[in-house]
Amino acid sequence: MKILNRGIAFFIGLSIFTTSVYANPLDFGIFGGITEGRKLPKTTEQLLNTNKNAKNDLKSTYKEVIFLSGEPKEYNGNITVSSKAPDLQDKGTYKVSYKVQDGETTPEGMSIARNVDYNVNYRKEGNQTIKDYEVSKWTENITAGGKTYTLDNKESKSSISIIEDKTPGVTYYKGDVSHRAVYKDGEDKVVQEISGVIYGYNSAWSSTETQRLNCTVTTKDWQMEYQVRPSVSVNKTLEYSKNEPTAISFEGNYKEVMQNKSGLSYNIYVLPQQSSAIPVSGNVSIPSFNTFEQLIAPDTSYLKGHFAEEDIKKMFAMQIVTGEPKFYKPNQAITRGQFTKMLVKAIKLPIQDNKNVTNKKAPVDIIFSDVLPEREEYPYITAAYKSGLVVGETNGRFSIDDPIQRQEAIVILLRALGLEHLGLDPTPITPFVDDQHIGNWAKREIYAANRIGIISGDTDGKFNPKLFINKAEAAAIINRLINYMRYDMEVDYTENIVNFAD
Repeated sequence: MKILNRGIAFFIGLSIFTTSVYANPLDFGIFGGITEGRKLPKTTEQLLNTNKNAKNDLKSTYKEVIFLSGEPKEYNGNITVSSKAPDLQDKGTYKVSYKVQDGETTPEGMSIARNVDYNVNYRKEGNQTIKDYEVSKWTENITAGGKTYTLDNKESKSSISIIEDKTPGVTYYKGDVSHRAVYKDGEDKVVQEISGVIYGYNSAWSSTETQRLNCTVTTKDWQMEYQVRPSVSVNKTLEYSKNEPTAISFEGNYKEVMQNKSGLSYNIYVLPQQSSAIPVSGNVSIPSFNTFEQLIAPDTSYLKGHFAEEDIKKMFAMQIVTGEPKFYKPNQAITRGQFTKMLVKAIKLPIQDNKNVTNKKAPVDIIFSDVLPEREEYPYITAAYKSGLVVGETNGRFSIDDPIQRQEAIVILLRALGLEHLGLDPTPITPFVDDQHIGNWAKREIYAANRIGIISGDTDGKFNPKLFINKAEAAAIINRLINYMRYDMEVDYTENIVNFAD
């Protein structure tokens, strides 16, 4: 049995899948500013599916460093980002608007009134979407350093192109931005040119965007060259809190902490004049405002001393595993269906409404002959198949009740992240001493999983690819996956880019 071989599909009707809205590319524009970012949905919101009709708008505190006067001036205000993006079809156009305006914390003598509308032309090819932004309206007035700068929109231009790649658990994107803003200061002209790259990703556990912008400001008398590196991240972390009272029915519980990290750094390479009073580098940040959600407190006392006690407790707390904890047998082999269900819930992959499945008149998909609507794993396996996470066997079956091998589990785990390419050659040599026993169809993903730290060998350096995974090991592996999505990805998209030397 190989999880890579595509099964025979039996299609009956069409199912509707809901989607969740997280952060969008360019949530803070291309002018080098930062926002608080979009908060990720809470667990209860996702379970209730309250986010499915949410407007794709952002209203946030906004900070930017203005260089038009020849020295950096920190601006505080507000930004509203409005997007009229429908469910994207194969191609089309939608509108994105940015509005920056002053707020209660705006410094005296400073002001930004910026309104920019883009028409976004997009086209989809498989899992990838190309988005090209075209300015339809741009008005702007900036006051800083005792002067007011008014945009000449006839001479100003902006160009943005982004590619998004949607994998089952993460949407990645990168893009190039360039604009030329021409301002009038009385009879004088000030030209600001910005060009650079953006990198970002969205997932259920964290969302990050980092920009690296090379900028110049030119007047008839002087020129300044500098670089701005804004970065905005939001994530959900897990913290355990032990209860203080003795007479309480549960020892403690986990809580999810939703937090933001927003900051920008700048470096000036060419000063308009020799002056020690002008700082050549600096940092600006927006303080994090944390929100919390209490998670259920499962009774896992029977697992005291078990190596996966904390992993299993977290799976129940996050509702990735449900039911009575005492019936969860950690040393029992986990089936292909059970593991797929856990993984789908861990990456928050949208599933079809169970009400439609039980309605006999509603169309349903029977993709695998042994995965029927009455099975509790049905909507999760269906979602996994439609997202490209699993493909089944050549005989049209999923083998839902068969135990899953270690190598099979890691293949779909890496497919959830879309990081198979980190395995380099299609059949690389893995660092495990039993590499010869790993199926060639699984080596690339196993190599990649080891490279990013999700798996490692045992005390003998073995991977044991054909051993069946038990429920305790499944909880540990999926918890590592979530931690990778919470922490390691964020570091790669923030510190590694912000600290990158050109």
